[in-house]
Amino acid sequence: MIVNTPILCVLGVFVFAIGSVVGSFLNVCIYRIPWQKSIFWPDSRCPKCYHKLAARDNVPILGWLALRGECRYCGARIAARYPFVEALTGLLFVAVFLVDFAHAPRAAWGEVSTRAIVATVYHAVCVALLVAATFIDYDLTIIPDEITLPGLLFALGAGALCPWVRPDPMYASTWWAGLRVGLIGLAVGGGITQSVRLLGSLALRREAMGFGDVTLMAMIGAFLGWQAAVLTFFLGAFYGLGHALVKIVLLVVKWLSGRKLSVADRELPFGPYLSMAAATLMLGWPWIWPGWARGYFETLRVVFLFLTGLG
Repeated sequence: MIVNTPILCVLGVFVFAIGSVVGSFLNVCIYRIPWQKSIFWPDSRCPKCYHKLAARDNVPILGWLALRGECRYCGARIAARYPFVEALTGLLFVAVFLVDFAHAPRAAWGEVSTRAIVATVYHAVCVALLVAATFIDYDLTIIPDEITLPGLLFALGAGALCPWVRPDPMYASTWWAGLRVGLIGLAVGGGITQSVRLLGSLALRREAMGFGDVTLMAMIGAFLGWQAAVLTFFLGAFYGLGHALVKIVLLVVKWLSGRKLSVADRELPFGPYLSMAAATLMLGWPWIWPGWARGYFETLRVVFLFLTGLG
């Protein structure tokens, strides 16, 4: 495929359209999966009057704008989050597309190998799963296995079939090496989170973190490799720091005012921040790894060998 700037722009619009359609489907998943409802049946309906939506009303983003955010049949308000999820997914798909195509090897001037297309699809699937996990966790502080387990299996399978799909240092040349990278990433991502979960629960004498965060991190590790999983966990905590501080202030104010504290006052969804961190690393890895992370992990390796006497 020959890619120049005009073609890249046309492809970007096409990728955005695909992403917005996927985002529309994610809206269905976000609403139905936590309640164990089918994501394929029945068709989309107004949540108030239950009237089946016309096909033109289901067009991502444009349908909501044409209706001015109201049901055509009963006038009920349609949340702006629906087109927001569609637009967000579309933009993330475009970002993945640009990063993967920009750093794909070229056989000749402007020619991009099919590996760039495969990498784009691989990362787009990861992005879609992260978006679904983010909004479900934000709404209900749960991350369903229906999101993370299929994603985990997809990452392991695709990583084995296309072992080169992950960038350096997770790159592999054989199917077994690709599978091994995914399994190590799964173990490290899930293991770090489970360890913190257990230690936090012992310290607080109550569940400090949901098991959905463990499976989410295992999925991220399987997609991106163990190095990215380690960085995701700590970057996610940094991203969530602002929300945590606001939560603490509100909790203290509520306690000082004598109002009864609820479970929701003490809960903070970690999944959205893990997802934000994973997306940041996925999109920025071509710069993050050679520019900083490689030296960081090399330093850790030297320290580990020195402390264990293996060096």
